[in-house]
Amino acid sequence: MRPIQQLVTAKVLSPDHGAARLVVGIRHDPGDPLAVRLDFAPAESPDEGGAATWVFARSLLEDGVVGAVGEGDVRVRPGDVGETDIELVSLYGSCVVRFRTDTLRSFLSLTETRLPDVSPRIRTELDRTLNAILGRRV
Repeated sequence: MRPIQQLVTAKVLSPDHGAARLVVGIRHDPGDPLAVRLDFAPAESPDEGGAATWVFARSLLEDGVVGAVGEGDVRVRPGDVGETDIELVSLYGSCVVRFRTDTLRSFLSLTETRLPDVSPRIRTELDRTLNAILGRRV
């Protein structure tokens, strides 16, 4: 499967630089189904590389559109009505990237992965192996 990518306009709020509108790429690679990526290209040369990319758990984004989540470098929470804020924190500072919630939900729906069909025999054996590893009795 090919990666899913959307370019969206977001509002970036920074304590040092105020507010600005930016085009942000949101990506999901089916080869890394638990992650999403935010790509920020420099305004002066968006086609010449140099983009900053933040990678974080897809579940953080999914949970953050309905309630505040995250403790580390990436925190996601509902913002104003119809908006979701993603706060990015680094050694160099922090910013809030504000997206339309419906845009994020639309993106998330495109990234939903379906587990492959597994025969009942294989599923039973997988469950037995996991239980053995975790020390559970069945």
